[in-house]
Amino acid sequence: MQSDDSTARLLDALKGIDLSRADGRIGIGSLLAEIERRSPGAILRHAATIQLQSLGCDTRLADGAS
Repeated sequence: MQSDDSTARLLDALKGIDLSRADGRIGIGSLLAEIERRSPGAILRHAATIQLQSLGCDTRLADGAS
């Protein structure tokens, strides 16, 4: 499946990012900025879902999608 392949490639790329170093933090910031550019609001929506789940809220949509 293509999605699994894309996920594996992304996870492999992220393994090399060292967030304890300035260049690693800049790199992840650039990656997040590109995600936001391509899909405005995606990161904020995902963060909100995580926060709601931590509060015990059901975050599934009425049609069963999440």
